[in-house]
Amino acid sequence: MKWKVCGMRDLNNIEAVAAYEPDYMGFIWASKSPRYVGQDFVIPALPAKTKAVGVFVNEPTENIIELSTKAGFQVVQLHGDEGQDEIDALRAEDLTVIKAVSVATEEDVEGLDLEPDYYLFDTKKGSQVGGTGERFDWSILKAYELDIPYFLAGGLDEASIEEAKKLPGLYALDFNSKLESSPALKDLTKVKLITQNI
Repeated sequence: MKWKVCGMRDLNNIEAVAAYEPDYMGFIWASKSPRYVGQDFVIPALPAKTKAVGVFVNEPTENIIELSTKAGFQVVQLHGDEGQDEIDALRAEDLTVIKAVSVATEEDVEGLDLEPDYYLFDTKKGSQVGGTGERFDWSILKAYELDIPYFLAGGLDEASIEEAKKLPGLYALDFNSKLESSPALKDLTKVKLITQNI
């Protein structure tokens, strides 16, 4: 099972979490997020195993490509209204694309017709985009019929892992707020528990 730690910003905390070698580490380039890294952020060196993920909401494709080069990440996670044209343009730049979908009912996963490298399913909460810290009803995912593997997000902690592993099609678990002592600062004790249970 792959795992991702998202919402990183503090350089010392990034280094400490990276020592546990998550498969992915996410950095948020959305100014309304309390975990926003800022336009000039450059990702420090990560373990070879750990892929850096830039998280965006309706950012122009050319900006994403420019930031990918400048900041140093190989994966982009899209949380807005991006369509297949944007996905194709990013993949043409050798970026892996994760398309996030907010989930509250089966209808949210039934009609998906984009072709990213991965989907990411997170909890829908009004107009909020990601980062709810709350879990949705995973039984909804039985309505997901595509062969595209997915990340699971939304209020995950070490206690969620065993149940999540049973979900068909699951590629990776995405941890964020439940591991934090404050926004963007991950509690290393909790991170260690993830590594022991994943």
